[in-house]
Formats: sequence, structure tokens, C-alpha cells
Amino acid sequence: MSLPTYMILPFLSHCKSLLENIGRKLLWWRSRPSVMIATIGGSEIIDTDNHLPDLTGFVSKESPHPVAHGSFGDVWKCTYIASNRLEVAVKSIRIDVAGDDSRDRVTQRLLSDFRARKQLHHENLLPLLGFSHEFGLLPAMISPWTHNGSLTTYLEHHFTALTIKQKLLILRQVAAAISYLHSKGVVHGDLTANNILIDSDRNAHVADHGILTMCSELSGTSYIRSNVRWAAPELFEVPESEESLTPQPASDIYSFGCIMLQVMTGRPPYADVRSDHQVIVLILKGKKPTRPSSPHDADSFWDFIEKCWGDIGRRPSAVDVLDFLGSTRVTALVKQTES
Repeated sequence: MSLPTYMILPFLSHCKSLLENIGRKLLWWRSRPSVMIATIGGSEIIDTDNHLPDLTGFVSKESPHPVAHGSFGDVWKCTYIASNRLEVAVKSIRIDVAGDDSRDRVTQRLLSDFRARKQLHHENLLPLLGFSHEFGLLPAMISPWTHNGSLTTYLEHHFTALTIKQKLLILRQVAAAISYLHSKGVVHGDLTANNILIDSDRNAHVADHGILTMCSELSGTSYIRSNVRWAAPELFEVPESEESLTPQPASDIYSFGCIMLQVMTGRPPYADVRSDHQVIVLILKGKKPTRPSSPHDADSFWDFIEKCWGDIGRRPSAVDVLDFLGSTRVTALVKQTES
């Protein structure tokens, strides 16, 4: 039985698309890197050393809708179908591009950034496993799926059960990742509890380092997006030059002070202020988050948080943060709460 004439072109187009997809998969399998299986939070993940594989066609959505939305992208829960159907998170990049030339330029910039990101290795950085072209006009990042979600979500559900020792472990892990980034000349630029992910073993992994800065530069928009409550005040100032607006290592330290406050209290900065607009007004007036009540004797913590919120030239370094979190004052607090 022959197809009607009006159906022949759509059928041929479908066949062409199918063959191209099969061909792409065959080429990928022939040239694929040696894939190893590593673990994060007790779960297996793919690990390809420093090679950044194109996983287009090998990642399947678990739902037709994203599970989270960010300033410049959406997050999808997916499975990597080529190896035991491993759970992965895919972050699509959402930037307006006008025309094919602009799209090609932005794509190359993103892939270059992804490759540089792939070279960073730290146990508390969320690894980048590869990229895919099936989640929008621009390449999307593929990372391991973390079963306890963001630090914000984790604290909302588990704060009352967390011991001071567990809270300090989270803070040390985040500080270690930031110290590593700074040692490599990398500024996170968007350090919030929403960009810290908690795995099934309750370990923290810092994600999305440099993404907001890069996407802001590509789209010509502000660095201040959904990160208002954690953002350093210098980023709200009217810049004398474009360079002066760029987040600095000290900007990450200010944000870490906000994360310290959130981990120790279970509430985000400016928790009693409803809208981000009101928060911005307070920041422009120089008002910091107020000290909340704490179940712990936390004078030393509050003093250090205020140091992180000091003038940009007087904030501690990431190494100083790690030293504080390992100091005798902090370990004495742990012993006091455990006794």
C-alpha cells in the first residue's frame, strides 16, 4: 500500500531525522571517551576525567516539565540511558540570542566555559559530566542528581534534627570548595544556599560557579537576579566602569557570611522582609540582617559573620574562613553542645 502524496514529504523528513539521530549515536559510541563510574553521595555517576563529552541523545527527561527555575535557566531531572540509567540533573541555559551568528558565538563561549569548568576537581564542587543540545537553543550542562536538593530545601526539612557538628560540616565543605575556587582564580559570583546541593550522605556540593557572571555578560544584564538576599552590597552600586561591577573573591565571602547565618538559624538573610525589593532598599541604606536568636552560644559565629559583611577590603579570605571553622573556639562549641 503506497502513501498518499501529501504524506510523503513528512514521512521522508521523519526518516531523515531518525537516521541523523542514529548516526550521531553511532559516531558518539565510536569516539566516546573511556567512561568510568564514580560515586557521589553513595550513587553512581559517570566520570570522564577532563574530557567534556557531548551526551546529546543519551539523556532522557523524567518529566515534561523542569523541576526548578533559575535566573538564566531551568533544571530537569533526567536519566543517562547509556549506563544503568543513572539519575542526572540537566541545566538548560536561557539567554536571548538574535540570529544564528549570535547563537554560534554564545554557544562557543558556553562550551569554552564548560571545558574550563571540567578541569576543576574538588570533592565539594558539583562535577560537570557533559553537555547536551536537546534542551533549547544553547548547550545544557549535565551534572549528578543530588537527592537532598538545595541547602535551602534541606534546611527547611531537616534543620531541627541537625546537630551543631553537622551544621559545621556543611559550612566547612562549602568553605573548602570556595577556597579551592579562589586558589584557581575563579570567583563563584552567585553563592547562595540555592546553589549548594546536598547529596544522600548529607555532604555539600557547590554548583553553578561563574554561571551568573558569564550569563550576565553574554546577555548584558545585571549580576543581581534572584540572589538579592546573599549578594554583596558593592554589586548594587552604580559602577564607575563595567569592570568594577564584576564580583570579586570578597563578594563570595560576604555571601558565605549569609550562608553561615542561614545554616546556624535555619532561616535565609532578611527572613522577616517579604519582598526582594524591600531587601534591596535595606542594602542600599547599609542595613545588614539583624542577629536572630540561636539555640547555641553563638557569639563567636555572629562576630565572624559580621567580619564577612565588613567593607570589601577588610573581609577575611576563604582560607581565613576555613581557619575559623577549624579553630578552638568553634570546636569548643561542638563539645559544649554534645556534653
